[in-house]
Amino acid sequence: METIVLPVRGAVPQEASAFCHWLLSEAGGTADLESMAGETDHARWHWLLCQASEDGFGQLLRSVRREAALLADRSTAGLDGPAQPEHADPLPDAVGRAAARLSALTLSARPGSPELRALRAVKREILRELVAGYLEVTHPPGETERRLTTKVAELAALQKINSAVNSSLDLSQVLSQTVDVVAEVMHSDVTAIYLYEDTGRLVLRATRGLNPAAVGQTSLALGEGIAGWTAQWGKPVALADAWRDKRFAYVPVLMEEAYHGWLSVPIILFRANEAHNKLVGVLTIQTRDAKEFSPEDVAFAETVSGQIAIAIENARLYGLTDERLREKVQQLQALKRVTETLVSSLEVHQVLSSMARQAAMITGTDMAGIFGLDEERQLLKIVAQHNLSEKYLNVEVRVGEGAVGLAVAERKAIVVLDAQADPRLQDSSAAHWVAEEGYRSMFSVPLISRNRVLGGISVYTRDRHEFSRDQIDLLFTFANDAAIAMENARLYDEMRRSVQMKSTLLMEMHHRVKNNLQMMASLLRMQLRRAKGKEAAQVLSVTHAQIESLSAAHDLLSQESFGQTSVQEIARRVSDIAIADLMPRDKRIVVDTSGANVPIGSASPSGPVGSSNTTLLALILNELICNAILHGLEHRDAGRITVTARELEPGAGPLPGTRGTIEIEVGDDGEGLPAGFDVDRSTGLGLAIVQRLVTEQLKGQLLIRARPEGGTVVRVTLPRA
Repeated sequence: METIVLPVRGAVPQEASAFCHWLLSEAGGTADLESMAGETDHARWHWLLCQASEDGFGQLLRSVRREAALLADRSTAGLDGPAQPEHADPLPDAVGRAAARLSALTLSARPGSPELRALRAVKREILRELVAGYLEVTHPPGETERRLTTKVAELAALQKINSAVNSSLDLSQVLSQTVDVVAEVMHSDVTAIYLYEDTGRLVLRATRGLNPAAVGQTSLALGEGIAGWTAQWGKPVALADAWRDKRFAYVPVLMEEAYHGWLSVPIILFRANEAHNKLVGVLTIQTRDAKEFSPEDVAFAETVSGQIAIAIENARLYGLTDERLREKVQQLQALKRVTETLVSSLEVHQVLSSMARQAAMITGTDMAGIFGLDEERQLLKIVAQHNLSEKYLNVEVRVGEGAVGLAVAERKAIVVLDAQADPRLQDSSAAHWVAEEGYRSMFSVPLISRNRVLGGISVYTRDRHEFSRDQIDLLFTFANDAAIAMENARLYDEMRRSVQMKSTLLMEMHHRVKNNLQMMASLLRMQLRRAKGKEAAQVLSVTHAQIESLSAAHDLLSQESFGQTSVQEIARRVSDIAIADLMPRDKRIVVDTSGANVPIGSASPSGPVGSSNTTLLALILNELICNAILHGLEHRDAGRITVTARELEPGAGPLPGTRGTIEIEVGDDGEGLPAGFDVDRSTGLGLAIVQRLVTEQLKGQLLIRARPEGGTVVRVTLPRA
């Protein structure tokens, strides 16, 4: 904390002059109290006042009168005779600054301290001496006394108003006390304060004399009525009879028919270090009788509005850092919970119902409706709701009509303060629904995803309600998240229905193919039993094994893990069938498929060999295993067939320009290839079938070679699906 160094005791006269200079200096203005003095300056003047109280403030008050006389001399320098009316009188501004700074000094004093007691004892005397010292120079003795009395009364009134506006940091309490005191000191029948709010309108927030029910419910646009004109142009308006002025706007709910005299001044917060001042609101003063307000009345009202501006801004800042800050945190937490809820489900009905419920919750409204857009008919229809009546669920709104129709057409928030009187709703196709249900205030935002309008969200209240900018922005942010969740749920629903339909059709297709293959296999078994010669029986056995292999492949693809299988599983099924059909009982041939566990089919959609080519692979493996049994191991009582498979990285296989390959090898430890064997000139039907299936149908490569340790290896290289 900064160390405060106070003057020595003998420095009172010099400090009194410095105090007077601070009190009357124009630096900082009257609206920027926080920048006038820091902790050190306030402590300095507190010390001075305590020292000055020991001689009854005589030295201090003489310094004030002398400084006021110097101010008067400066204001009349260069003039012949008394100050002319056209020249600005610096006294009101000087008094206003002094009063404001004394109030700031009072607020910074500790409750019950000697400094506070000294301030209360001398404050009025300082202002009195200020006026008296100025008038001694600028006015004759008689005039001085009269104006002094007037100024003292005004100063007393200002002091009373200043005490009222600084009595609390609760905005509603400040406004309520202010209108009462202003009405009292200005002897008016009506005092009202309109505040300029985030909605861009002037809202009646406090009054004495007008209808209390209009507080918070009546608002004016900038330029609307005399108060609106005052706010728009930042100038006071004084009228003897406001009803004769063309700017007057009659608002029945105010019940102001009996009042004629009118004075309104803007409430402006002056900012010394900023390019633009801030409009806070408008102070209006009315009288029953027609009254000509004097320039002094206008000046006094402007001084009052300056004090009100500071008090309102302080109360607003306090509210923003306290209540509104907590509200903001709660809204953001609610929005976070809402977003988590929306993305927690992909069920369309559940997502829409959650959207409606959460929209009402985060805006604090009574009801909410989610409208879906029929792009072909350009109609909006409710697809989900919260607390809406059953009758209202049948409403259809054309795009461009009503609140939600306008929100969709213009892609922006549409706010309706009074649905019963708003002209935008009168010709809407939903106007009679709104009237029957008694909805009063509402606002709507569009649901937009990927630059496409999906519909809109509307929230409703049964009582008139002015929505804040925070509420509108919050619902707009919610709508953006909701639209994405809504679109995701719709796409998921479409995809699920499509997958279900395709799965059913494909299962049916596999079922029919498998039945046909089994029928063909049964016919071949019948022919095999009737076959006379060995060669015919062998051909029928191989054909039967081929059909059974195809049936096994279809059986794998139609199981519960639909479309998912592996090279190992197909090879195992095919080898079981081939051994059962072709191998004599006295032979012992083992087929090892443990090294072929490579997934194919829809289990690896981007991997090698898709579901549509799995049956072709089964046919190829059947031919290769059958050849190994019938030819490679024909003259052996025992043998071993090995089936392996592996995936190769892109560029590693023999097929250029592919995205990767799969290599399948079928090897045996039999007699090996005959001398001079060439697969391209082979006359065997089985190898010819395999060659065509691999190269033409699967766009792969076939290689047959002898194993160094004896036997044959057939390598099939296939590209990715």
